[in-house]
Amino acid sequence: MAAASNDLDCFVNPSSVAVVGASKDESSVGHALLRNLLFGGAGPRERKAGFGGPVHAVNAKGGDVLGQAAFTSLAAIGEKVDLVVAAIPPRFIPGLVDEAAAVGARGMIVISAGFGEMGDEGRKLQDDMVARAKAHGIRLIGPNCLGVLRPATALNASFSAKAAPRGRIGLLSQSGALVTGLLSYAERERFGFSAAVSLGGKADVDDEEMLRFLADDPETRAIAIYLEAFPEPRKVYEVLREVAAKKPVVAIKGGATDAGAKAASSHTGSLAGSHAAYSAAFAQAGVLQARTSSELAGWARALSSQPIAHGNRIAIITNAGGPGVLAADACGREGLALAELSADTKSALDKVLPAVWSHNNPIDVIGDATPERFEHALRIVGAAPEVDGVVLLLTVQAMTDPLATARAVERVHAEPTWTKPLVASLVGLVGTDVGSYLDERGIPELNMPEQAVNAMAALVRRGRWVARKPVDAPAMAKLPAPDLDKARRAAKEAQAAGQKNLDLGRARAVLEAAGIRYNRGGTAADEGEAVKLAESIGYPVVVKAVSADVVHKSDVGAVVLDVVGEDGVRAACAKIRQRVAQHVPHARIEGFTVDEQVKGTEIIVGTFRDPGFGPLVMVGLGGIFVEVYKDVSWRLVPLDRLDALEMIGDLQAQPLLNGARKRPVLDRAELAEVILRISNLVDAVPEIVEIDLNPLVITKSGLVAIDARVIVG
Repeated sequence: MAAASNDLDCFVNPSSVAVVGASKDESSVGHALLRNLLFGGAGPRERKAGFGGPVHAVNAKGGDVLGQAAFTSLAAIGEKVDLVVAAIPPRFIPGLVDEAAAVGARGMIVISAGFGEMGDEGRKLQDDMVARAKAHGIRLIGPNCLGVLRPATALNASFSAKAAPRGRIGLLSQSGALVTGLLSYAERERFGFSAAVSLGGKADVDDEEMLRFLADDPETRAIAIYLEAFPEPRKVYEVLREVAAKKPVVAIKGGATDAGAKAASSHTGSLAGSHAAYSAAFAQAGVLQARTSSELAGWARALSSQPIAHGNRIAIITNAGGPGVLAADACGREGLALAELSADTKSALDKVLPAVWSHNNPIDVIGDATPERFEHALRIVGAAPEVDGVVLLLTVQAMTDPLATARAVERVHAEPTWTKPLVASLVGLVGTDVGSYLDERGIPELNMPEQAVNAMAALVRRGRWVARKPVDAPAMAKLPAPDLDKARRAAKEAQAAGQKNLDLGRARAVLEAAGIRYNRGGTAADEGEAVKLAESIGYPVVVKAVSADVVHKSDVGAVVLDVVGEDGVRAACAKIRQRVAQHVPHARIEGFTVDEQVKGTEIIVGTFRDPGFGPLVMVGLGGIFVEVYKDVSWRLVPLDRLDALEMIGDLQAQPLLNGARKRPVLDRAELAEVILRISNLVDAVPEIVEIDLNPLVITKSGLVAIDARVIVG
């Protein structure tokens, strides 16, 4: 359900709150909910630390709870209640919705479990609850959730043991336990949240609505998400694109090590899976995907407090050589460049640093560095045009004054002339007053140098995304014009013939119709025809089996390379028959393909249809090693030229693509065009389930397809 941002305002800025299920039992959820609303958390019971508006306790037995008179029902309160928080048995919740409507409630947070997650009976209960809420115009968060925390209004409508420190990170988590863990971490590290929301069963308010709310929320500068799965992945992807255009979004997906699509019939399919699909969606939407919870927190801290970096040239200021070297190594791993200091910058540093300073980047200001020395160096480096961001490191030594140094750093950062991202690591001082000083003043301070560089890398990636511009389509004279109608007819003919895994001839026809360039070759019914084909093509040739029963031909020896002469062709055919009979006894060999042998760097382009996201396209290192190295990149279909180029840039095998060891250099524009044509093909021909264009060979004259697999459903 789409909603305006103010439709969810009742969950973060209610005029009054009632806890239904408030209890004297200190171990109960209802007790924790009332305590948190009244006093902010599990600490000292100070009403001023809790929610500022009226908070009502509701318990069917009445009595007194935490100094509050407990009403026996919502109606007994005798006044309007804006937000109802429910922690009662699930069978009473649908009726409570009607009661909430009678007192004018706009929203309900259903903490109680026992709904859709419990099977058919629970689903019926949930459907009844939602139907009543919709009829009354009441919005629901939950069921089975932790609740909502909004520091700006001192609202802790959750059973967390901790209040949320106030900050600029909007946290949306599928796991309530992760929310509580991050709240404890934030308290120690002194960063904060604009909101922390656990949606639970998402019976009404869903991820898309809450993401849009946070995107429009003036309290929120960056959004952090933990998820395991979205019920409607494609829909959430579209919302993420919209939201990430407004604010930085960091996400971490649980369950990232899925085994992929085990029943898939191609290399592409075996490499696909929910993690690949989500990673593609995040990359395409501009969402930064964290690998660990510490990255999620570190990146969100940096993005919520610092400006983005407009380049990747980083300066490291340190008072110790070892941490500076480790930070420099981390820059290399993160794709960041150490800024080359200009003569003017070095000259300015010479005037404020000892003669023995490093005269290079990392800028070692020496172990006895005073706060003033750090301050002068930071101001000079921050003004240097060759620097896009600064990582500042301090290790505690007998001569250092960490707190005075932190104050000096804050002074420079607060100056109107400071415009660049700054991330610090006061090594080993995390959680102390000194370590927290910078965090409390909007400068993220991470425990170790590598973590600081990792957070800076997030600012660089966000800056790169913001600066993206469309790429014009170059002339592609190398590739024939596509004929998608012809491809559609070929796929349907294969379906009509009962062919799921298209024979090589049909597969080639489909991809050639999409405008993919192949090496010269043909199909022979027997050895004699194979010899004639080979002589018309010219030696050496490659001979392969034609068999719908053999998917990965090289795995069973159904491919013979470097074949020369008539005897060589006949021997290759005999060898293929023998090997296939040995490895796949039931396989029928319908003939052989004979192709011009083309050598070069092998890559793969493929597609797979994900149940939630729809078609995906993949590019990677190809040949027989695609599933060994798994050096691949994914995007959702449709995609644009810039997406395709970024996919190519994601690969680790860049030296091979750039012509290492005298290999042909990849024409990236041509490969981007091939990726787009393959994605357009599966978009236009829904009958195609999977494609493997593998290998696609990089040659001096461009890309040449050698083999392909097309699977229809």
